[in-house]
Amino acid sequence: MARLWLILLLVLPLLGGCMAIIGYDPTDEELDAIRRGEDPRAHENNQPADNSVQGNRQGQGGQPDRPKAEAEQLPGPGEGTVLRWMDASTVVIEAESRREVVKIQGDEFATTSEESRALNDRMNTYTYGTLVRLTYPQTGSEGKPVYRDAEGNLLARIR
Repeated sequence: MARLWLILLLVLPLLGGCMAIIGYDPTDEELDAIRRGEDPRAHENNQPADNSVQGNRQGQGGQPDRPKAEAEQLPGPGEGTVLRWMDASTVVIEAESRREVVKIQGDEFATTSEESRALNDRMNTYTYGTLVRLTYPQTGSEGKPVYRDAEGNLLARIR
């Protein structure tokens, strides 16, 4: 019995520190959402946080239906704080008090090892909490910057 307590005392502090190691500490609001049984990251892709059957409906390709709203036409922010990397070309940032998914423009990887190296480099350079500046390289037919794709994700480069 004493061994069991000793093991628990050694393991529990490690579990508490895991969030700092993986680079994500949930906010108080996210913890409250988890306690209520909701998805705290439902708003990352500009989706409603409705957990009803209709709110979790899947569209084509297994992606949740997203409303085509005026929000997609809003200009993108000039800077934001890195929250997490989804892959080598996609990062979630917090800008102007909301979360935005940024699709990094100009990335083309020939192999998965190139993409893996790029992801590792970016995760080391732009760690959790790092302030990044965004530029929008794409222009539309009128010469104005294109800020978002059809899903509402930002189309930018980070610096």
